Amino acid sequence: MQLINEFIAKPLLVLLISGSAVAHAAGTGLIPVSKDGKWGYINLSGKMVIEFQYDRADFFSEDLAAVRIGNEWGFIDQKGRSVIKPAYDFVHPFREGVALVWRGGRQGKLGWSGGEYQYIDHGGGTVITGEFDLADDFAGGMARVWKDGLCGYINKSGEVVIEPQYTFGGAFSGGLASIWAGASFTAEELYEQEIAEYYDEYDSVFITYDGEEVEWPVGKFGFIDDAGAMVIAPEFDFAGYFSEGLVNVRMRGEWVYIDKSGDVVIRVECDEALPFAGSLARIRTGDRWGYIDRQGKKVIKERFQACGPFIQGLARVQIDGKWGYINELGKMVIEARYDMAEDMREGLMHVRVGKDWYYVNRSGQSVWPRD
Repeated sequence: MQLINEFIAKPLLVLLISGSAVAHAAGTGLIPVSKDGKWGYINLSGKMVIEFQYDRADFFSEDLAAVRIGNEWGFIDQKGRSVIKPAYDFVHPFREGVALVWRGGRQGKLGWSGGEYQYIDHGGGTVITGEFDLADDFAGGMARVWKDGLCGYINKSGEVVIEPQYTFGGAFSGGLASIWAGASFTAEELYEQEIAEYYDEYDSVFITYDGEEVEWPVGKFGFIDDAGAMVIAPEFDFAGYFSEGLVNVRMRGEWVYIDKSGDVVIRVECDEALPFAGSLARIRTGDRWGYIDRQGKKVIKERFQACGPFIQGLARVQIDGKWGYINELGKMVIEARYDMAEDMREGLMHVRVGKDWYYVNRSGQSVWPRD
């Protein structure tokens, strides 16, 4: 399971919910890097653009980046100018014009809990305040919120459009969200280690922080629209999120992809199928991973120990314990020589050899630190 190693960790709610599509906003060409405990930004050539001055820094999203000075978070623009002064205990990147921020509460193994949740605009003005136990980023014009252990949805006006009623709810994607109804938990119970379970995309199970695998309890997944109407009946053992017009679901022991009408479009013989990223989707057979196209054809045979989605034509793959990158033809374009590798962000890949992290370009050349 991939762990975030240096950047802002999502709070509890994202770890608890499967079927969440989080887009990486790209286009600034600025990468956060650290040196001697301080953070700044380089460009794609490795040139320093914003000097080391922050105690933590995140990627840019919607032209703003979250930075921490001391114990407080704020946002800067691409020139390094403070746009929203540090004033928050924790923040999320901007999504769909707003950023989720909060003050108070507590930081623990499960993320940030309690406190006051707000959504702010690009000028730092508060646009939504709500009495939620947990809250999430906006996706598809809706944001997930939790009250007394149940998930519902609000719109950009802060109105509760779908009352909290689901044990688990996915982020909206393509106008639909997956939901699952079963035993509910209070917000306080969610913070307890015994049920601190989150979805591991490589296993399609929940993993406790003690590493124990936990299968889904009895119940079925279905899909609702943004008015809360059930548009695809709950008949699936598992459901991902819509991507490229299709969603991966498991029904009666078989992995298939369905469209927004609930019709099966692709059937694939495998032990696990993940959402499409572009024209290809990851599948697992036994302990090896490969890729299928939109016709369900296995275009890159299952030969990898693990792999990531294709981003700008490249995907990370693991072979014999080492990571490298392939193109959409399955050709290895960056040799598998890294102990860890992350998906491409802003045109560069973050890789580790031993204890040392590097940013490399599409040719595998290190741009930070420079060779």
